Amino acid sequence: MASQPFLFFLKPSTNIQMPNNKKHKISKIKGAEKAHPYSRKATQMRRAYAREERVDKLKSSKDASRTLEVDRMVWFKYALPDEVEAATPELVHDLIDQYINRNEDEIEELKSQIRPNRPKPPRIQLLEMLKGKDMHEYRTGMKVPILTDAANVVRLRKWEGDYNGITAIKMTSVASSKKPEGKEEEAADEGDDADEVAEDEDK
Repeated sequence: MASQPFLFFLKPSTNIQMPNNKKHKISKIKGAEKAHPYSRKATQMRRAYAREERVDKLKSSKDASRTLEVDRMVWFKYALPDEVEAATPELVHDLIDQYINRNEDEIEELKSQIRPNRPKPPRIQLLEMLKGKDMHEYRTGMKVPILTDAANVVRLRKWEGDYNGITAIKMTSVASSKKPEGKEEEAADEGDDADEVAEDEDK
């Protein structure tokens, strides 16, 4: 009787390692404190640390941008007189002027406290930088809530100050070049001030 050939069945190996594309966090890497500088674990740690740094920077940038946007909306919400249902274009520009100069009292107070031959404190530099940026934005078009629309004013007044709620409020871009007659000269002066602030920053 002829012998039967042996049949070999190949089973898939359970030891095959798939590429590890997981994103690790420093706090979750075991033995991180004992890792050799050139070990695989050390490389994993460096990648995780670099990623956490990038995420933190991106988050900080987004948080700062959102905070500025919310602060601006809150300012216009309370700056618009209660009796005004819908602002005129003239009032909108007046409010923007007030917004740009909102820190002027603090700037002047801090300047009065500077001793002779002493540099400006960081707080003054920051406030002047913000004012310069606001002036530049106004010249090119400042993003503000639409205050000439009564329905939008109602939405702004009902808004409770949360970032997600901003999407319900219509926005527009207002430039100083669109000021009504009699405002052009004032806008030009503000533009010169913005240039002076920018020059001071460059120095």
